[in-house]
Amino acid sequence: MPTSGANATEEQLRAYPEGLEIKCTIGNIKKGANLRAGQTRITDLVSISWQAHHREVRELLGLVWDFIDEGHQFNFPTITGAFYSEELIENDWGQISGTTGRNTKVSGMKSSGKKKMGQGWVSLIDKTDYLSKFKNLLKF
Repeated sequence: MPTSGANATEEQLRAYPEGLEIKCTIGNIKKGANLRAGQTRITDLVSISWQAHHREVRELLGLVWDFIDEGHQFNFPTITGAFYSEELIENDWGQISGTTGRNTKVSGMKSSGKKKMGQGWVSLIDKTDYLSKFKNLLKF
């Protein structure tokens, strides 16, 4: 963000005329999957969703990451997919939850937004299991 926006309010930043919103997710895994930190999650991945604190996100670069085994003794966090859309609308986001108490308010992306993101894939890891999972979950 340029310095001209340093003193902008939250409301002004929601529709800020410059820049790109970037969100990152590891996705959601199936119930009962007992994965430990650092374990690859792709076989247990059941959905991909990006979240926002407001529903006015119109342009998004959405990243997906996982712990990848590249032959080392440690699975490193790696970006496995990058997806982009500049066509998101308010209805591509679910209702905001967590609006009471000390919770952080958040809105999850609906299937219409996920489809737009999938159609705008930018970069994908060259691994068959990831490619087929992304195609299935993001409908491209």
